[in-house]
Amino acid sequence: MVDARIHTGADTRSQSSKRGCTGLDNPDEPLKCVFSTVTEIKVGTGTTAKKQRSKLLWYVKQRDCDAFGVRKVNPQFVPVGEEKIVSQDELLTSYTPEVEIHNTHVEPAMLALKKTIAKGDKHRERGEPLSAEMEYTKALDVDETNVRAIFGLGMVYLERRDKKNSRTVFEQLLGLQAAFSEEHKHLFNEFGILLRKSALFDEAVRYYSRAAELSDADENLFYNLARAFYEKNDWEHSIEFAVRALELSPGHDHAANLCRMAVALAGSQYLQTKYGKPPVPPEVAKRAALYAGHTSGGDDLFIEISPSGVDSRLASSSLMEELEDKK
Repeated sequence: MVDARIHTGADTRSQSSKRGCTGLDNPDEPLKCVFSTVTEIKVGTGTTAKKQRSKLLWYVKQRDCDAFGVRKVNPQFVPVGEEKIVSQDELLTSYTPEVEIHNTHVEPAMLALKKTIAKGDKHRERGEPLSAEMEYTKALDVDETNVRAIFGLGMVYLERRDKKNSRTVFEQLLGLQAAFSEEHKHLFNEFGILLRKSALFDEAVRYYSRAAELSDADENLFYNLARAFYEKNDWEHSIEFAVRALELSPGHDHAANLCRMAVALAGSQYLQTKYGKPPVPPEVAKRAALYAGHTSGGDDLFIEISPSGVDSRLASSSLMEELEDKK
């Protein structure tokens, strides 16, 4: 097979302007190309049995010195599915470069798909949901697991309050590990916020819980879980995750504000009624007070409520502002 000389050092040059396969002829470039594998399968039985060769295409992208991400190329010449990692030895032993197929079929198909999704994004940003839906659907006809297109379509449904289709997209995203990767963090956050604002609180909890399973501890993720449980009127889990956020990041203002809200509502039946929240269990309120910066016990535990019903220290709370906007 062709000698694929692999990039083994840091390449500080920009790759954004490069087109076509890279890394095959220049060891200073990370590898990016289409490869193929061939397998033989037996068809028929007895004297009519014969062997057929089956060729599969793979999109290979170098991730590290000895780590190469491999994704299957579908009949539309687009890489699809989860990426698996192979070593340099496995790549050179089992895969064959397909430079022409990469340059004439796969790269143009990938570029066309990217442009389709970008059109969908622009339509959504302009408040044109039907046009956005059309572009995202067109993209998914080419790659049904494309994370960007699925997120885009889901946000279109959420923004137009289509809960049935929103839930369908939500279930699809839960099954895609790539949806929770750092690469899609912005889309992940936007979708999660829209779930909560659409009053799909159970889905928001499942969504952020799934992310917590797949990613390292993150204070913002824990806070988002705390907010989702807050909307479900689950004080115990809400404060639990607010505390986790504050343990990771003691200066997390939003998590601290949520703890202050719990303390304030625990000390005022008036506020509970005003904002339609259930009573805060005493033990939960005590824990919230500790992490809200109030460490005294007994009757002095709770924040003093001003005559207007909101302590001045809560006036700038983003959560309090949202509650006031809902009234």
